[in-house]
Amino acid sequence: MSLKGKLGFWRFELWLDCFIYNNRYILWLRREHRLLSKPLLLLTSPYLLFSWMLRKAYAMTVGRWRVLAALERDRKMIFDHEVAIVAIAKNEGLYIKEWIDFHRLVGISKIYLYDNESTDNTKSVIQPYIDCGLVDYQLIKGVGRQLDAYNSAIAKHKNECRYMAFIDLDEYIMPETPYEPIGKVADSVLSHKPNAVGISLNWCLYGNSGHKLRPQGLITESYIDRAKETNPMNHMVKTLCNPRMVHYYISPHYPQYKLGAISVDSSGLVQAKGWFCRDLTFKNLRLNHYYCKSEEDYKIKTSRGLGDRAGSYDMSKYEQMNFNEVHDESMLVYKKDLIKII
Repeated sequence: MSLKGKLGFWRFELWLDCFIYNNRYILWLRREHRLLSKPLLLLTSPYLLFSWMLRKAYAMTVGRWRVLAALERDRKMIFDHEVAIVAIAKNEGLYIKEWIDFHRLVGISKIYLYDNESTDNTKSVIQPYIDCGLVDYQLIKGVGRQLDAYNSAIAKHKNECRYMAFIDLDEYIMPETPYEPIGKVADSVLSHKPNAVGISLNWCLYGNSGHKLRPQGLITESYIDRAKETNPMNHMVKTLCNPRMVHYYISPHYPQYKLGAISVDSSGLVQAKGWFCRDLTFKNLRLNHYYCKSEEDYKIKTSRGLGDRAGSYDMSKYEQMNFNEVHDESMLVYKKDLIKII
């Protein structure tokens, strides 16, 4: 890398670090005062720099020590569930059963599901899972309630499970070794760095595999063409983490951790920051993201709106996300068991 490239790299790293330590304020400005956000950020930059340095110093000393002590206590604890999923759903009746059954096959024993006023048959489809205790169901009303749902789950259930994964209903956590329990993999990944409390799971973005209309088969068997590993969209992440180390969820992609705690990529070797991993890896765990599905399905998706704020999808986003660059049948190993269950 040239000197100019190295300087650019470190300048961005410093900016990202400052952003992470001040992201609650910065994200609030960007979301609530978008037009004024740039001049306000410029005016408050001395405060942001001071806050960053102070928080960073605390995180590297006292904060890190407190995190290590808390993690040592955690290792001695027995939880009701090794890994739980937290998700918000709206009109997902067509797909939710396969999503639940797949995650059962890879070791998920609890799902905290927030139903954002579904008007389809979502609740009747999942009623057997509610009755057996696999799904903890809660109705949540209003627009843009995703982060509210996540923070509610942390507040109510953080001591019931060792890890929580915060994902959507079109995202599937796939272990590199088929059927390996996700909790076991998470333990291994997080063991590489003593203050690591979360794993940033890279997207593995799947396209429509040529389907204009909804196919008859499973999601995981119908969509087997995806973006290549180096596709920029795959750098985006969702997070699996120790919920007791989280102050609050600040973005659909990542939480605000207690100072001293960090996320790592799925190799466990590289610290991850924010909404993406610079060094993309599908090692150990990846997040298969069936964002597009068929054109017919996507048009239905546009009617549901965004999860974390007011707004909607449109077909231009579909064109931007519909990558079919690599043929990948790795999820078909689960087909026999999924068909048997479903």
